[in-house]
Amino acid sequence: MPAPDYAVEIANLEAAASSGELTVEENGTRVTYRSMSDLMTSLTYFRGQAVLSSVATGAAPSNVTVAAFDRD
Repeated sequence: MPAPDYAVEIANLEAAASSGELTVEENGTRVTYRSMSDLMTSLTYFRGQAVLSSVATGAAPSNVTVAAFDRD
C-alpha cells in the first residue's frame, strides 16, 4: 500500500473549506463532514501528519520557518 499523499488531502480540504462545502471527494471516496469545525479538525490532523511524515523521512517541512534569537 503506498504512503498517503497528505498534500492532496490538504489541498482538497482547503478547497472545500474555502468554498464552504462539507463534502470532499478523492479517487471515488467521498467524505461529508457534519460541520465546518469537523472539516477544519481534519485539515489540522492531515497537516500534522504531513509534518510528521516529512520529519520521519528526513525532509524539512515546507511550511515551517526556524528562527533563532540571541540577546548578545
